[in-house]
Amino acid sequence: MLEAAIEVPRGDVTVAAAFSAGHDETVALLGPNGAGKTTIVEAIAGLVPTASGTIVLDDEPIHDLPPERRPIGIAFQDGVLFPHLSVLENVAFPVRARGARPRAARAHALELLGRLAPGIDPGAKPGTLSGGARQRVALARALAGTPRVLILDEPLSAVDVSARAELRALLRRTLGSFDGPRLLVTHDPVEAMTLADRVVVLEGGRITQTGTPEEIRDAPRTRYAADLVGMNLFVGRLMPLEAGVGVLEAADGVVTVPWPEGVAVEPIDDVLATLAPADVALHAARPEGSARNVIQGVVEEVAILGDRARVRLSGSPRLVAEITTGSVARMAIRTGGAVWASFKAVEIHLMVERGPTDTL
Repeated sequence: MLEAAIEVPRGDVTVAAAFSAGHDETVALLGPNGAGKTTIVEAIAGLVPTASGTIVLDDEPIHDLPPERRPIGIAFQDGVLFPHLSVLENVAFPVRARGARPRAARAHALELLGRLAPGIDPGAKPGTLSGGARQRVALARALAGTPRVLILDEPLSAVDVSARAELRALLRRTLGSFDGPRLLVTHDPVEAMTLADRVVVLEGGRITQTGTPEEIRDAPRTRYAADLVGMNLFVGRLMPLEAGVGVLEAADGVVTVPWPEGVAVEPIDDVLATLAPADVALHAARPEGSARNVIQGVVEEVAILGDRARVRLSGSPRLVAEITTGSVARMAIRTGGAVWASFKAVEIHLMVERGPTDTL
């Protein structure tokens, strides 16, 4: 287990956080730019000094160790590869730094590149690679030194949208197979909700909420958390329905979605989709109109946040809607009451974790 309780002064703000990550757990540090996420990572890695606190790995204090002696592998934002070294030399570097012979280090690096970055020329320089390719190489380098802790710092921020789904799938597999605590630093709620077992929300250098993705999504404690992680998330099998339209068969229900452009019209597994709560309309009676998705549910919770209300519904699937407090009063929405929800297929954002192919 990794346990961190640290304070780090950064300009006018002191970043103070205490959290842990279990041996077989991925913890996401989620927050806006400037919240202190990267500062925490740098402190754990020993790259910035702490004002006070402790960092303990498996009951062994590591906060007094120099960076090179901390058993931590980090894939930084934008890769941060050595520009003068080849891809192979970059990945072999941490192995050689631990005393391995050059031939053994290169062999280990080639094995990792073949698994995590197939098709990338080992002799290429980082400057010639795309953002997604650089991130794959950075991931291989982070794992090369057989670390006991793996940290991914904004792994998708410098990656083209078209390559994110495939890289997200690789990250999920890598995090799931790593034998040790994993930290994921991100400002993207989709990354946090789909890749992490537990989420730590940071705002202004302080932790404002900790919980499972479901707990954060269902009961956000701050306006920021509500805006950021309160989306509806569906995961399931995408099936063709009609021209330009499909259905996503999630574990707790089925939703109608637009078919993703440039993707073959055939069943696709492990598809992610998000829907903003503000795009869910609530009705006292079954609505009439053009919305392709109409669902009846029971109100589980009504949370008031200023002049807005977040209404959590049981149904198929479960939903979170955001409406005005005036609408809550007008429709007499209350816990335990029945309500209808509707939303348009075009409001759903799909992330297909496979490369696009020609449409039929």
